[in-house]
Amino acid sequence: MSELQGERRSLHALREHIDCLLARGAVISSREPLRLQLHGRMLLVEHGMLIAEQGALDLIRMLATMDWDSGQRDRIIDMCLKQLDQAIEQLVPQAPRAQPTPERVE
Repeated sequence: MSELQGERRSLHALREHIDCLLARGAVISSREPLRLQLHGRMLLVEHGMLIAEQGALDLIRMLATMDWDSGQRDRIIDMCLKQLDQAIEQLVPQAPRAQPTPERVE
């Protein structure tokens, strides 16, 4: 039981993201698997990822149309970037990180 509890608590960025969605009005409709309803859309947590049952594009469009204050938006963007970095590192652990290129001023 303690292993399962530890596993649930290991995805802190996902938990923060879900907390933000709950603060915006999402409702938990089931816990195993975790399903949220937000503005008529069903969201599902599967394999440590939050996905929309209608597809990821629908979720992106829905989130893009919502009014977020800059702090919430920045936290969500940071969480998404961290999750993307983690996924890339798991798939290609030997790949070097890309260095940002300086912006060209003309």
